[in-house]
Amino acid sequence: MTNKLLVIPAALAAGLAVTPALAVHEPRVEPEHPAPEYAVECPEGTADAGACKVDQLTYDGWKTFKIECQQCHGGGAMGSTFAPNLMVRFNEDGVDYGRFLYVMNHGYTGHTGAMPSMEKNPRVQKNKDALYAYLKARADGRLPNGRPPKPE
Repeated sequence: MTNKLLVIPAALAAGLAVTPALAVHEPRVEPEHPAPEYAVECPEGTADAGACKVDQLTYDGWKTFKIECQQCHGGGAMGSTFAPNLMVRFNEDGVDYGRFLYVMNHGYTGHTGAMPSMEKNPRVQKNKDALYAYLKARADGRLPNGRPPKPE
């Protein structure tokens, strides 16, 4: 007989129904500071990030995403056959800053694949806030897909 570890979300253990949106928030960490904010200005109707102005934090997030995350999550974080569209995760599933930080450090196993922990990746650790700012700008519809210009 083999022993298996059963992980029960806190909401289920408390007798609450677990909806997909709630499950996305469990577990999470309490951030040490408020969620980072992005500064993005794009001409109305633009479909290319190259026409926008972004702050250094958002630009660094784009650069880190391009190097560390795009191979799985696809260009512009729009997903692939084995990694989710992160704009859907942020908007429809309600991933917040605390859940984002937890997944960065602990990884995630989903229906179609698994994301490794980024806890020992120095580039990701250094740029977690930048990654969040970039992904939030994309999810909020403020930054179109593509390479934003370097801030001046």
